[in-house]
Amino acid sequence: MLCGNCASSSRLRAVIYWLGKFTGNEGVPLHGWPRTPGVTVLESSARGSYPVMLDDKFEYYATEYDPAMIDGGRHPRRFADFQDLHFADRMFDVVIASDVFEHVRDDAAGYREIFRTLKPGGKLILTVPYTHTQPVTVRRVDTTGGEDIHLMEPEYHGGGGHTLTYRNYGRDLLTLLGDTGFAVAHAWTGIPALGITPQSVIVAQKGDFLDIPHLENALGTIPSLGPLVPYRLFLLLKYNFAGFTRILKHLGRT
Repeated sequence: MLCGNCASSSRLRAVIYWLGKFTGNEGVPLHGWPRTPGVTVLESSARGSYPVMLDDKFEYYATEYDPAMIDGGRHPRRFADFQDLHFADRMFDVVIASDVFEHVRDDAAGYREIFRTLKPGGKLILTVPYTHTQPVTVRRVDTTGGEDIHLMEPEYHGGGGHTLTYRNYGRDLLTLLGDTGFAVAHAWTGIPALGITPQSVIVAQKGDFLDIPHLENALGTIPSLGPLVPYRLFLLLKYNFAGFTRILKHLGRT
């Protein structure tokens, strides 16, 4: 699902789709968005080619987590700890965290910091390993003390597979964000025409309600599967072959 032109993944295209909604650019390719330097965007661990374009369109802060660089105070626009952001209150219009927060040791502190640094009405675009039908987050690591204690086999993501995964999120993530002060929704997002396969995106706003244009078009609906239908049918048969075989035998006897 990588774009042959810009190498973007389906997940990153979903992030940009929601950023377009939030900035009045829905339905317009990213390269065609107007320059709006008055809009301030913070992103953690940006990947792919789109950060170059975002840097041209907005006041864009693309940060990485590097404790040595953060402690030294060097390049404050390039390095940040989301658990303790050094940015001012009410600074950003949008914060993007794409497959980052499963690796943040104190994620609740990170969400509080995002809330603090967002302007009133500011938006959060969040993707994480998330299962909406799973009510409770799976804690892979105990972080209540000073040292990490693994509760299950360690799992690593990121470039080279060196970034520890602290949790796999369940539906209580929405409660955590709500308790932090966000209006929040699980956006089941799938747009075949844009190469966005069905996936979960968490969208949130600093305020009492979600003010998002055409929100009903992307929430709670199962998008058209299009060319995925044959593949889905193959998986259905593959993982239920024994059951289908028993049903056919039964029908044959009757």
